Amino acid sequence: MTAIDRRAFLGKAAALLMALQLSPLLLGQSSQAERKTLPPWVEGNLDIHHISTGRGNSTYIVMPDGTTMLIDAGVTDQAAIQSLSPLKPFPARPNADHTPGYWIANYIRQFAPRDRPVVLDYALITHFHTDHFGTVLSSSPMSATGAYRLTGITEVADLIPIKTLIDRAAPNYNVPVDLHQCNESSNEKTLQNYLKMVAFREQHGQTVLGLHAGALDQIRLQHYQKFPDFHIRNIASSGVIWTGRGDEVEQYIPVDAVKDCHFDENPFSNVIKMSYGKFDYYSGGDIPGVPDYTQPFWRDIETPVAAVVGPVDVMVLDHHGNRDTVNGAILRGLRPRVMVQLNWLSAQPGEEVVVRMASKEFYPGPRDVFSTGMSPETRVAIGSIMDKIYRSYNGHVVVRVAPGGSTYEVFILNDEDETREVIGHFGPYQAN
Repeated sequence: MTAIDRRAFLGKAAALLMALQLSPLLLGQSSQAERKTLPPWVEGNLDIHHISTGRGNSTYIVMPDGTTMLIDAGVTDQAAIQSLSPLKPFPARPNADHTPGYWIANYIRQFAPRDRPVVLDYALITHFHTDHFGTVLSSSPMSATGAYRLTGITEVADLIPIKTLIDRAAPNYNVPVDLHQCNESSNEKTLQNYLKMVAFREQHGQTVLGLHAGALDQIRLQHYQKFPDFHIRNIASSGVIWTGRGDEVEQYIPVDAVKDCHFDENPFSNVIKMSYGKFDYYSGGDIPGVPDYTQPFWRDIETPVAAVVGPVDVMVLDHHGNRDTVNGAILRGLRPRVMVQLNWLSAQPGEEVVVRMASKEFYPGPRDVFSTGMSPETRVAIGSIMDKIYRSYNGHVVVRVAPGGSTYEVFILNDEDETREVIGHFGPYQAN
């Protein structure tokens, strides 16, 4: 390439980057003629809110009878992210005036069932990484209890009561090693802070449970008799995976595979499948599916998980769509019509992940992808293949399932201010 060619290429790339920064956030068939407020939840609906904070994962769920659950409350370690330069974290949403924990609680208060106390019946932590449960800093304030510092899920718990807290390791916190002894890194310091909250809850009679892989309805409706076709199946937890038969499980990650605190949390993530009539929804935390050549077989958690989950309507991309996830087996097995990407870093998604998601070789038919955020640099690097399957690149992604679970819609809410108006509407989709 000559110097002139290089200048022309760079000029075109810069123009494309500017166009992407100024282009509409929504693609495809979206009824966004005028902004409006999301209609409130009503009994019979299943609402799944994928909250955009720019700092980590958080999903708020209102079940058909009004039972509520929060999956994760992430706060990324910004100091650690600086070491990843030139990768860029997303801007804080709606702004950095408050912490992500504050904004998550603020969001919940806006969309909680009306005429009821604002509580979380369940809070599920998929695994112990900062972008899923918080980051303790020297500036993190103490809880009003005086027992722990406030960040992520501990801050949400101080702002909104949590009836039942569920994670991957309660009650003993000794899988794959004694987690009480892991306290060197920033992530581990946050874990020790979380364990202080767990101890406080247990001392005061507040429920803390470990997710039991294979169990059906460990997480269940308060009024489950009214909606007998709603269930949550626990698929995997701490390296134990459901076999698909009754409540039988398999110890997939060998019990002696990890020797000390220097291990990756991701394969130990909690995985669930939520079903309502014909509608099915998958959430798998950060389980990996594409190990490199130096890693053991059990680094591929997606393949055995896919074998028992089966087809779903909506899938949350594992590990934010990073390049070690969303393998061919999970796409073949789940065949999602809608995929949701919860991300916060310019490396998300990996190009090969987008290629796999777009490929009809894994499963036929249309598929729509909705992301809570996207770096313009990422769209430039990956190219037009993204626009073939992505329908939204920014905003809170709300999946609303109609009573009975036969149809569902996707709403995109503005994540740049507190009003959270509807800026995009897709569907209805038919549940399969």
